[in-house]
Amino acid sequence: MKKENGITLVTLIVYLMIVSAILAALTNLSSHIYKNINKLGIENLSAEEFNKFNVNFVKSVKANKNATVTNNNQNVTIEFDDGTTYNYINGENSIYKNKIKIAKNINYFTAYVQNINNKNVIHVQIGTGKKDTAVFGKTINYVLKYW
Repeated sequence: MKKENGITLVTLIVYLMIVSAILAALTNLSSHIYKNINKLGIENLSAEEFNKFNVNFVKSVKANKNATVTNNNQNVTIEFDDGTTYNYINGENSIYKNKIKIAKNINYFTAYVQNINNKNVIHVQIGTGKKDTAVFGKTINYVLKYW
């Protein structure tokens, strides 16, 4: 009897089905990983944009006793006693400090000043992210210099 080296048609079909299943699983896994990496990158950028604003704003808050907030057409202007001005321009989704862009990808920004226990407090609500999707949002009360 001769020794036959080969595969049957049934074996070939089984091998192809196994390889197809493995490729489908790998494709699905890589797609999932890519989406999560992309989302993680957007979240990191959003937190970074908030931090840029926050670092600058805290310096201004600590140095001033008074501020005025002006809202017009979803644009917000905050002006401190020393002349430092923060502008949120809705059409650009950016915040400027004295005409220098300090934060971008800002989806929404609102602010108002309130006197609480003889202390001026600026209430800020900010959301960052890409396009119309806010990924990172915060509401912060900044107490202006009161001593």
